[in-house]
Parts: sequence; C-alpha cells; structure tokens
Amino acid sequence: MNQTRSTWREPMVWMLVGLPLASVAIGFALLFAAVQPGREDMETVRSTVKVGKLLVSAEAAPVTEVETKGLVLRTKGDMIEAVPMDGDFPRGGKLILKLTSPDVAAGERTYHLSPSELGWRGVGSLDGDREWAVQLAPDNAAWLLHGRWTAQARSTRLMP
Repeated sequence: MNQTRSTWREPMVWMLVGLPLASVAIGFALLFAAVQPGREDMETVRSTVKVGKLLVSAEAAPVTEVETKGLVLRTKGDMIEAVPMDGDFPRGGKLILKLTSPDVAAGERTYHLSPSELGWRGVGSLDGDREWAVQLAPDNAAWLLHGRWTAQARSTRLMP
C-alpha cells in the first residue's frame, strides 16, 4: 500500500512557489498604490521644493540668497532668543517676532529682537500655559519664518 501524494499536497512546494509569487503580487500592489495620482496635495509638494532658499537682507549688505533650515526660538529668563540652525544669516538687521494666541484674552504680542553674539535677542516672556502661532521676519520683510509654540515648551523650531 504505497500511495504517492500529489505534488501540490506537499507543503514544501507551496513554500518554494507560493511565497515568491505572493511577494511579486504584493510588490505590484505597492507600486500601483505609490503611483496613484491625487494622493498628495500639489501645493504641499511645491512649497516643499521651495523651502531650501530664502532671500535675506541686512542693513549693510545687499540681498543675497541663503540656504537655511530655520531658526530655533527659545526663552531664557525674561529674554527671547532666535538662534540660526544652519545657513549664513546676516547679523546686521533687527527681527520682528509676532505671537498670536487662539485665546482671545492673550491676544497678539510683538517683540523686536536685536542682533547678539549667537543670533538675535529681545526682552520678553511667554505665558507657559498657552499656545502661540509664531511669525518671525526682518524689519524689511525680506523673508518670513513661522511655527507653533506649544504650551509648556522651552523652545520651538521656525521654518520657512
């Protein structure tokens, strides 16, 4: 009573044939999902491409093109500091920091930051229990950085 089993009833055959076929099918499904049009907002893609370059100008220097990744805005006691992360920011100009709170009672605050040894610094403090929408620009408005200051945060990153 020697009966031979069918080849398709052997588990090793399914492992040798089925797994590669399944991986090829999953690969095509992922490729199809990746090239689907309308999956991403085109404005987001365009703004991401333009993020790398900003126009920056100082009082004594002409307008130049600067590669940058933004600034770090932090509080230190009763001082607010803006420190460049990357790029060659000119130190000659003053910056205007505009904070807007969704809370009506807090309203809007504006601070003027002067050049310092690390970046820019100004007198001011933030309420630790509020969130703020942050905008930072030079006094000639050649560029604009923005970000969000969350409640209880010590610093935030500002991006173009």
